[in-house]
Amino acid sequence: MDTGKIRFGTGTAVREMNGYPEWLRIAEDAGFDLLTTGDSQSLWADPFISMTMAAHLTTRPRLAITVSNPMTRHPAVVASSSLALQQLSGNRFVYGLSSGDSALRNIGVRAARVAEIEEFVLALKASGRGERTTWQGAEFGVSWHRAELPVWIAAEGPRTQEMAGRVADGVILSNSLTPEVIELATKNIARGAESVGRRLEDIELWWMCNLVPAKTEDEGIDSIKSVLAGTANHLYRFHMDGKGLPEEAKEPIRRLQAEYDSSHHASPATAAHNAELIDRFGLRDLLAPRSTIAGPTGRLVERLHEVAEAGATNLILAQFVDDPHGFMRTFASEIAPALR
Repeated sequence: MDTGKIRFGTGTAVREMNGYPEWLRIAEDAGFDLLTTGDSQSLWADPFISMTMAAHLTTRPRLAITVSNPMTRHPAVVASSSLALQQLSGNRFVYGLSSGDSALRNIGVRAARVAEIEEFVLALKASGRGERTTWQGAEFGVSWHRAELPVWIAAEGPRTQEMAGRVADGVILSNSLTPEVIELATKNIARGAESVGRRLEDIELWWMCNLVPAKTEDEGIDSIKSVLAGTANHLYRFHMDGKGLPEEAKEPIRRLQAEYDSSHHASPATAAHNAELIDRFGLRDLLAPRSTIAGPTGRLVERLHEVAEAGATNLILAQFVDDPHGFMRTFASEIAPALR
């Protein structure tokens, strides 16, 4: 895929393992640079099993879990699984980490704190190098293999973004496609990086993007309103400071969060209740530009150029569409060529 300075990934939440090989084949043929899956044990198949299949059945794209959390997996367990995936994939695997959302809400476990995420990252990377390290006061090591284990952090607020700038190999940003939020996030990451003698350029930045082909922009946005609700519920759950939100939006988002149903997180087909919250609280026009590019091909290409010009040049395209295979083929045949 030759799209100039823009790189594209895409992902799927695997629910049908027998159909996943075909998805992988089409995704690799479409030229995506990165293939991802998520970690939410109550909603989707185990990501390490999915990534094992991806490592066997693809040869070129990088593979990533976007994202897991420190609360349901010990870093030694993650290190061992990740080292195996590096062997199988030819070192194409990346482990993504965040505080945890639906994986934790659906089993009644609290989200990880910023300091816990940082400690987990350092422990995981050290164990991949074969070093003895600690997690929550206990020493451990993984001795059967050594490899670099790149870790990306899904960083949403200023403190997490600064922490990611200190320790992460990459950062995943969501709800951040507008120029103002792109600038805000990159400044936070750069500040963290500079505090430990790193450069922003040394950190790989990827933006989540809901790309929705549709007859009109409004029709495409309407089809994923439940996803907009899920992003707002997750992104602003701890606080809303430093995230580029207008003051008048904060109370409607709090009201949405109070009624959000996590059992249907990232599932547009079954989440009518969550979708309805967007219109009820008047959040559509605020949230859609931050996360979603929708409409006919010409509009999609126009918006992709706009976000790339603003600095978001690595885009992970979510597949909240009725026909994921058709979406990938259309992207490869109609959208990617128009970006050359």
